Amino acid sequence: MNFKPRPGQKEVLEYRGGQLAVPAVPGAGKTTVLAHLAAELIASELENNQKLLIVTYMNSAVANFRQRIGDFLAAKGLPRSRGYSVKTLHSLALQIIKEKPEARLINQDFELIEAGRRYRWIKDLSRKWAGENGDLLKQFFNLEQNSYKFDKYLKKWKEDDFPAFVASMISYFKLKLLAGEELKNMVKYSNLKAANILTPAAEIFSEYEFRLAQAGLLDFDDLVQQSLKMLKEDPEFAERIGSNYAFVFEDEAQDSNQAQEEMLYLLAGKDNNLVRVGDSNQAITGTFTLSDPDIFRSYCKKEAVKVETMAVSSRSSQDIIDLANYLVDWSQKEFSEREIEPLEKKYIQATAADDPAPNPKVSGYRIGNKAFKDWKTEKKFIARQALRKALEDNKETTAILMPTGWQLEELAREINNLGGEFQLAGSSSKDVFLTELEVVLKFLTSPAASENLKLLFVEIFQKEDLDLVQLLEDLLAEKDNQDLIFPLSGLNRDNFRLEFKKRAAFEPLFKSLVQLQGWLEASMELPPDELVLFLAERLKLSGKKLALAQNLALEFGRLLNENPGWRLDQLTAELPEIRDRIKQFAETLTEMEGFESKPDQVTLSTLHKAKGMEWDTVFIGSLTSSHFQHDNDDYFMGEKFYLNEEIKNPKASARAELEYILNEKKERNVDYKARQKLIAERVRLLYVGLTRARKNLFLSTHLKKGNWDKEPAFMFKALAEFIKKNQKKEVKKGRDINGSQ
Repeated sequence: MNFKPRPGQKEVLEYRGGQLAVPAVPGAGKTTVLAHLAAELIASELENNQKLLIVTYMNSAVANFRQRIGDFLAAKGLPRSRGYSVKTLHSLALQIIKEKPEARLINQDFELIEAGRRYRWIKDLSRKWAGENGDLLKQFFNLEQNSYKFDKYLKKWKEDDFPAFVASMISYFKLKLLAGEELKNMVKYSNLKAANILTPAAEIFSEYEFRLAQAGLLDFDDLVQQSLKMLKEDPEFAERIGSNYAFVFEDEAQDSNQAQEEMLYLLAGKDNNLVRVGDSNQAITGTFTLSDPDIFRSYCKKEAVKVETMAVSSRSSQDIIDLANYLVDWSQKEFSEREIEPLEKKYIQATAADDPAPNPKVSGYRIGNKAFKDWKTEKKFIARQALRKALEDNKETTAILMPTGWQLEELAREINNLGGEFQLAGSSSKDVFLTELEVVLKFLTSPAASENLKLLFVEIFQKEDLDLVQLLEDLLAEKDNQDLIFPLSGLNRDNFRLEFKKRAAFEPLFKSLVQLQGWLEASMELPPDELVLFLAERLKLSGKKLALAQNLALEFGRLLNENPGWRLDQLTAELPEIRDRIKQFAETLTEMEGFESKPDQVTLSTLHKAKGMEWDTVFIGSLTSSHFQHDNDDYFMGEKFYLNEEIKNPKASARAELEYILNEKKERNVDYKARQKLIAERVRLLYVGLTRARKNLFLSTHLKKGNWDKEPAFMFKALAEFIKKNQKKEVKKGRDINGSQ
């Protein structure tokens, strides 16, 4: 393969052992460099049956690494799969557990609980705890009993926010390698005050662990916890596992957490051949996960660790690079007197003039910004301009990046109203779910329900013929489903009145009824798992849809093995449970396939999901102070205003209480520190958004949503001022050029 390394990349490729940290700016080519280095080490450094291990976080990254390493090995005349293993953290943990089955605290044929089922269990246990401890739960409240909002927010706390808090804390407890019953007793006999927020989380955690053990299940957090425990408690086992790997690479190291770091060190063994690549300036998952950007920062500062920075990036135009670097400078000055450093002083550099993949060249200054009077006006403008850009006669890609998913839904409607098309980034598109199969199965389990028949025609048979459903409704006004599909005299055209047969939609409707007869007969003759495959064939499913149908058939087969007497209606009643597995499978398919933006469609993405992607034109909207906080008195969406002052951020308070129990360390200003961390993360989130753009970038905000006044984000104001100065320079430059001509 023709690969010409840049400054920074060259130094990384010289690595042959020890601990190495590689801070890499957006678009620095870290995947290519890591893959090239892996191929070099495999070709020259590996002994016997040793392998090189790469740990990453997304299935798509696994597939990407395998492809790249395979290409580099093939170019060297070596087998594409020789000498390396690429794994997500959880698949690595699962492999470690299977290496020592006698140490499992569960049965040999354990299963992983799906994310949806896990949360339903936690919600059920939280509801039970709330019912038994209603008075204590109310003690956390800061609203007066006679407040008209009291009942509304008490319900919200009990049914939504409290279970979400517990679910988050359970993951945190497992990260700390704590056991449920042990933790419950530690909290019970501590000197925390009676109304502490840690107690419910610990007690529900204990019940949740008991339920998992009874069912012989593990959750994803258990995988890391159990595997790390095995490695720590059995040095010989850890040495045996680690001896398989001569080198360990970690990708996206800024998203690492304490347990992951410990596992990597144990696997790297006594030689500590550990390479960690990441960008602390792109650490944006701390709000939702247990990642901590300080872990990679600390690794970079260790005396035994060599640091090689990859600062050259060919992704963006010089103007966009300048804007991103300005945000770094601004954050350094703006937060110098606070306890946070949102962005490290690390600047993106453009490629050299002779680079084979230079930065995009653009005509004029292609960065804009605007503050709109309200959200309605902003979203209409963004949708219209993004669609216009996508439909231009070129091959360039366009994306809209927003802070929240509900904003994307509204933008999607705007684009549809304009007659355009959109695609969702970072998730399975709507056409990969089980819509058709679920509709058919729903009908087959209750064929007498006219609503099921109507839904079937709308989703399966109607296509573009709107009169088809209207004809069906007119027929159902005279006949019931049975008489329509299985008349006593047999299904033939003579069963219908002439006025119906004259309508254009009659022939398509008649053919559909014949098809339905076949489906109903098949449902009475075929086992349910075979029926699913039969329907998939008749519906002409292909690609992802076919893969999902096959996966559903396997799920039905598994349930039938456990419950041989179950009928189709009993199996379809399990679809809410099955859907979690199907969804995970769908997301895995999408990740492994990789996301590719279509030039003629607008890509919609949250800022979080946009990491790792790039587009020629990027619109970033809703840059308000409620989404990008700056001051301590800004609105923080994660806080519960209806709770007591000391626990309005329940996760931060519970973690502080746990820290006090474990290390006798009393945290002060818990809420303030939590706010500062969120402010820092939001700066990094905007930095990620800016660096997704290759050529064109537009930033916007709004001043009102409904009756609520909004304030533009402080960062937006700072960037707008920078953009304004550069726009003026561009205008002056244009005048000078025209004048000289």
